[in-house]
Amino acid sequence: MKRATYSWKVVGDLVLVVDEDQGRSVTNDAERVVRDLAGHLEGRRLLYRDSMGRWDELVVEEGRFAGFAPGSAADQAACEGMVE
Repeated sequence: MKRATYSWKVVGDLVLVVDEDQGRSVTNDAERVVRDLAGHLEGRRLLYRDSMGRWDELVVEEGRFAGFAPGSAADQAACEGMVE
C-alpha cells in the first residue's frame, strides 16, 4: 500500500499534520511520518488530525516514534483553525 499522504506545518512549539486520507493513514504510517519530519521536531510536539477530525499526538522520544497519546481538550481547541 502507498505511504501516508499528509500536509504539515510548524506553529510555535507544535508540528501539525493533517491526514489527506490517501494511501496509508498517518496512524498506520506513524514511524515514517516521524522520520520524515524529524528535522522539525526538536522541542516540539507532533499532533496530527486524523480522518475523523480529531487531534492526537504521535509521541516522539529520542527522534523516534514511541507511540500515541490522545489529544486533550486543550489540544483540540488550540489546533482548531490552525490548518485548513
